[in-house]
Amino acid sequence: MKNKTTIFIMLAALLLFIILTALVLIEHGPTHAFNHAIYAQIATLINPTLTTIATWIGNLTHWYSYTPIILILLIIPTTRTKIGLPIAATLAASAITGPLILKNILAIERPNINQLIDIGGFGYPSGHSINAAAFFGICTVMMLRYAANKSLKVCFTAFALVSILLVGLSRIYLGVHTVTDVIGGYLAGCVVICAAILIEDHIRERKAR
Repeated sequence: MKNKTTIFIMLAALLLFIILTALVLIEHGPTHAFNHAIYAQIATLINPTLTTIATWIGNLTHWYSYTPIILILLIIPTTRTKIGLPIAATLAASAITGPLILKNILAIERPNINQLIDIGGFGYPSGHSINAAAFFGICTVMMLRYAANKSLKVCFTAFALVSILLVGLSRIYLGVHTVTDVIGGYLAGCVVICAAILIEDHIRERKAR
């Protein structure tokens, strides 16, 4: 039953990603006005303090910034197999899926607006958003599965959701991604998480036999 739910979520996220991508590829399509309207509101908030915070969020949420946490989980024997390996594999998959595959295949430019930081590469989908969704998402799944403290589960889930949201907002605020870039990243990250869960469950079932 759980696997069916995971498959349904993965296929739904994949379908939504395909639909969103098709809309984004339409020059001057509906997403163009949507992105412009949202950014116009966010741009009114620009100030030095928020720019510094948004820049720090971006610097701390590159895919390789999560590596120290994963290394610790891999080093500790009790977390290595059950938690460390699934998280490491999920983040590796998201890092390859976003920046190396989807961005280069789709080749959609970053928004031509007031970029507050210098950054290269293509825009859609947002790599930071994919990695944040994949990392915090799989960490939440591991927490819900193996943590005994219910309060800890609730607090970490809330923390993960806020972190994912802040990463996306920071990229829009800095002018390096549109809203659809971020949403596309979240959807792609969701697909990666679901695939990782299905693979991990399959491996656990085989070992149980």
